[in-house]
Amino acid sequence: MNLRKLALSTALAMSVAGLAHAAEPLKLEFKNGDPFSAAFKALPEEASKPLLTVTGGKPAIADGALVLPGARFTIGAVPGADGKIPESTGSGRPAGVLDFSKPYKITVRIAEATTKTAGKDSFYIYVNNSTSRQADSPLGRGSQLVRVGVGELKAGDNVFTGSLGDATSFVQIRTESGAEVKIEAITIEQE
Repeated sequence: MNLRKLALSTALAMSVAGLAHAAEPLKLEFKNGDPFSAAFKALPEEASKPLLTVTGGKPAIADGALVLPGARFTIGAVPGADGKIPESTGSGRPAGVLDFSKPYKITVRIAEATTKTAGKDSFYIYVNNSTSRQADSPLGRGSQLVRVGVGELKAGDNVFTGSLGDATSFVQIRTESGAEVKIEAITIEQE
């Protein structure tokens, strides 16, 4: 690695690591606009890169909510040069900007959760896993913080606590192909 590339990678690592330690809660409200644009919410100190990135399916905004019809997206994953989130594997994963080195909670405010196909209607939250395969993360199957049938979700705030991850983490929110969830807001904060 030449000196210029080393300096650039060191600077990026320092900036991402420094950003991951923000103690302020991350609050996302999906009233309108494109939540997958940097204009909605950018990565800290990366004004041209969005904080949220679609990793599968076709999420959309409707009636003041983010609708996930068998879709998934990341929060806080750092995209590659092509703007896409690299797929995590058992030995590597994309960098993230969320500090999960201490216990945290994720509050998902749901307007509605519907089963379209029984048996394929789970809602997931993954930590440091950018795929739909549970084991594709250095955390292995442990990357799955939440898996519940949409019938178990309630209208209003659903609170999930965790201690998975590290100081440069990200999450992925996913619904299976037989589920549709309408999310009004997501808050991520340290406990």
